[in-house]
Amino acid sequence: MRKLIALAAVAGAAALSSAAQAETIFFQTFTDGLTASESLGGSFKAESGRVGHTSGVYGNFDYSYYQVALDLTHFTDALLTFDYDLVSEQFYDGFNVAASTTSAFDPSKVIRSLANEFYQPMTNNLSHLGRTAVTGSRQGTTQFDLSQFAGGTVNLRFQFQSDYSAFARGLLLDNVIVTGTPAVSAAPEPAAWALMILGFGAAGSMLRRRRLAAA
Repeated sequence: MRKLIALAAVAGAAALSSAAQAETIFFQTFTDGLTASESLGGSFKAESGRVGHTSGVYGNFDYSYYQVALDLTHFTDALLTFDYDLVSEQFYDGFNVAASTTSAFDPSKVIRSLANEFYQPMTNNLSHLGRTAVTGSRQGTTQFDLSQFAGGTVNLRFQFQSDYSAFARGLLLDNVIVTGTPAVSAAPEPAAWALMILGFGAAGSMLRRRRLAAA
């Protein structure tokens, strides 16, 4: 009987104080198309398990984007990770990620990757984006800390711009993943409630038997 009471107490404490584990908030491989929370603009397409310039063709003054709406309301932090395959010219092309917490979108409100590896601040006439840091082909995986948006909603726009299509190859994205730590609820889970009720009931039965025995 004492074990039941102890088990109930442990379950209640664990439900109230245990640290939540990070979980997947959003995951997109583009193999089954887009969801209702995603959209495309310009010459970007979602096909063949990727999004971006999948046809390898875009024109001068191209402005294209992939956008996704994220609900981070019940999370205390968030991390964005994605794979990119970029062919660019340093002074002609730009690529970055912009964020908005409202329905209006300002393409200049960019956020920085943790490594800050593939684009630099604006130095030419790419008014929305700023120039890319490299000329030629570059592939890799990059991460962005989205914790500043935790507890609310945010729209992310992966955007590419070119004022001169020299290579006509552009950008491809894949494996877009957002993970975060859920906010710990003050209310115990149903299983914890059941154990606590069982424990309290067992404690009550024990007290009644003791009183009867004493009488």
